[in-house]
Amino acid sequence: MSQEFRDAVRERSHIRDGLVIVDTFVNHKIDPVLMRSCGEWLARELGQADVVVTSEASGIAPALAAATALGVPMVFAKKRPKPSEGSIARQVVSPTKGDRSWLEIKPHVLEGIHTAVVVDDFLSAGRTALTLSELLSEAGVQILGLGFAIEKTWTGGRKLLEDHGFRVVSAVVVEMNDEGTPVVV
Repeated sequence: MSQEFRDAVRERSHIRDGLVIVDTFVNHKIDPVLMRSCGEWLARELGQADVVVTSEASGIAPALAAATALGVPMVFAKKRPKPSEGSIARQVVSPTKGDRSWLEIKPHVLEGIHTAVVVDDFLSAGRTALTLSELLSEAGVQILGLGFAIEKTWTGGRKLLEDHGFRVVSAVVVEMNDEGTPVVV
């Protein structure tokens, strides 16, 4: 895992109600040096692909950092209240907010793309990454792996994704200790 990024999560995150709050350096205010470190680690672990794919909006920073390290484009699936005509779309439930939205990708942005890696800020329940993988598969794109800046192990996302045959890597892993408190391992 990325030691610099891991140290930042350990020292600068806040844990509240099972959520790992990293809004001062990952997904609200972004620390570009830490994102570069995380993205380079994810790129090394995931390997070369034609594109890095994520969902709007919090996954954009680590996905862009990974795409930059790989020297490939990044595509983000747009969140919409309903799918646009001609798009490849799936409905997804937000693990943090519980609301439903549609993730969509316009097929023309994937023209000439054969392989992809999916990168997101968090691995929680795994539904967003699974939805992105379904969108890519529908477009005929092979998914080489799924990478996450931070993984919460107690939410079952890794098992869901691995049960679907995906290789999963995480720059930082957060587990629940015996007292029921999340800790960076």
